[in-house]
Amino acid sequence: MQTPPRRSPGRPYAANRDAVERAALTLMLREGYDQVSVDDIAREAGIGRTTFFRYFKSKPGVVWSAFDDTISWLAEDLTERQESLGILDAVRESIVFSTRSAIYNSEVWLERFRLLDSCGELRADAYDHWERWASTIATFVATRTGIAPHDAIPMAIAGAARGMFVSELRHWLNIDDNREDILNRLDHNLKTVFTALSGLLADPDGGTAQPPLAGRSS
Repeated sequence: MQTPPRRSPGRPYAANRDAVERAALTLMLREGYDQVSVDDIAREAGIGRTTFFRYFKSKPGVVWSAFDDTISWLAEDLTERQESLGILDAVRESIVFSTRSAIYNSEVWLERFRLLDSCGELRADAYDHWERWASTIATFVATRTGIAPHDAIPMAIAGAARGMFVSELRHWLNIDDNREDILNRLDHNLKTVFTALSGLLADPDGGTAQPPLAGRSS
């Protein structure tokens, strides 16, 4: 198992940024996202506005910056797995790895998803972020199969992965399992879904399946 990337010790900037994120999300969950301002976050974290904006570009940035890190880890890990595994195994392992990296690098990584149920602004932002997450997977599948990312097969695999990931987040919101339980269940359920999708990538001769004619790029 690969070791998740860790922030180096002795780096006050990263440590302070984590503290601000933790204070902000705790405050937002307690008071409601719409009721909390940047000034409120700065006061809660014991910093000034200038310091807040050194760490985060905006209030929504506090919620989404760690998820952006997750997308970056997913993309980097998929690149490293270009030829070492089958396509679906590579996607599954990279999703689990990037999620492990995220939830062990932030004490409040999962908590941000509690806010989505209470704030329309964050739900709108969520769509864009989930599209980027799924696009990362579709691009990887397209590269390995030699077809376009928007073709049927890459989109189907990316969409199924996103659906499973969102399902696991919602499960956690209701059950509040520990980190390893989340990761183990995510890995197991991705295996189940990807086993069902494996026929998309195999043709009768043992090669890689091509998309149906209607989905091929010109």
